[in-house]
Amino acid sequence: MKRIFMVVSLATMCFGMPVAMAMTYDASAWYMGELGVTNLLNAGITGKGVKVGMVDTGIRPIVNGSVTNMAIDVLGGDTSQTASHGLGVASIIKSDKFGIAPECTLYAYNGRDFVDDINGIWWCFTNGCRVVNFSGGYTPFDYTEQQLAWATEQIRAMLAQGLILVAAGGNAPNETLSFPQDIDGVINIAGIKRDRMSAGLNDNWAKDFAAFGNNVPLYTSATGATGTNGGSSFAAPMATAICALYQQQKPDLTRDELYEILKASCVKLSDGPSKVWGHGLLQAGHVPADYKTQAQIDAEKASYVKTTSATLLNNGLAWNAQYSRYEIKMYPGETRKLKYTLVPVNVSDANLYWYCGNMPTFNPIGLDQVLTVPTTTATGCFLVYEARNRERETICRLRVDVVSKGSESDPDKEAIIGFVVVIASSAPIAGGTPLE
Repeated sequence: MKRIFMVVSLATMCFGMPVAMAMTYDASAWYMGELGVTNLLNAGITGKGVKVGMVDTGIRPIVNGSVTNMAIDVLGGDTSQTASHGLGVASIIKSDKFGIAPECTLYAYNGRDFVDDINGIWWCFTNGCRVVNFSGGYTPFDYTEQQLAWATEQIRAMLAQGLILVAAGGNAPNETLSFPQDIDGVINIAGIKRDRMSAGLNDNWAKDFAAFGNNVPLYTSATGATGTNGGSSFAAPMATAICALYQQQKPDLTRDELYEILKASCVKLSDGPSKVWGHGLLQAGHVPADYKTQAQIDAEKASYVKTTSATLLNNGLAWNAQYSRYEIKMYPGETRKLKYTLVPVNVSDANLYWYCGNMPTFNPIGLDQVLTVPTTTATGCFLVYEARNRERETICRLRVDVVSKGSESDPDKEAIIGFVVVIASSAPIAGGTPLE
């Protein structure tokens, strides 16, 4: 089942009649000013001439009597859907009251399932949409291995051809990345509150940027009713529409160039990337004259050395060749700091990001933050941790077998007895020096 935070038949409907969209924005659309959009709209940068795609569910025009509040320029997929999720997402991209890019050309595809949604992204892309919004995602319960392999190949092929895929970062607290958010190159958007604090949606390292996902004003019905909604579903279209405003100014921007502009212009909410809001709160603006070009980005990529593996150095570790992972025994309340070296020794990014993969809820960590497992973890259970590099590739695994006190592995010299089982990972020192 596809999860909506998210989002195809081959039938296509064109609502071809010209629609005059009055530039009167609802006073409740506070995010316009917070995201720097108002200044651009007043300067005539409205997304005009830019094709924007979206794949969702329940997308349809919003018509109130003789007034068209939102026109879908081209509608594809299952046009019989009546859900409100997609029309709310669409209204943030293009509508008279809430649209961030109100004069873009919107291609909207109503998807039915996993395979159909991937076809829908292709439908948008082959119709000329370089930026596509996907406010949803799929978990391993939603597809077969064969379907996942096919879909991964499709998304990567489109990204390689210039697709800018913007996806909602997820809603469930501390959940893992869904598909296709877990593919490198997909831009993940966190939903935060207006006060720029966490909205408690999915505070992990999945995020590239943040927009607003709490009490978002939008259209709620096809007859023009308005209200508010929440979730990263409604943060993602803000990012998608902001991309369209930049594209109007410079249509030949590559995905990498646009990403660097977004990163340079966003409001930094922390020192360095954060697991809550990524690089920061997105801002619409003018394309800077000195933006980083693709040639400069390619040169940086050529010099980048990624981490390919990590060697753990703690006491009591055993290597399980069958599952290619380390194993250690710990008791509830024991605390350890992982010590490791990185391969190769000249890695450019010395940060590992640890995830606990078999807990109902968990707290992925990076840098010097700690991952905590409650003391209620029962003896006889086990925890599986994965470390990922910046490109989200898994490079090291660790299984922790929870045992009774006295049966644990030999402690490290600096081990601390606490009230929780903690695996803490500070940023390792490049060059292979283990953490102390």
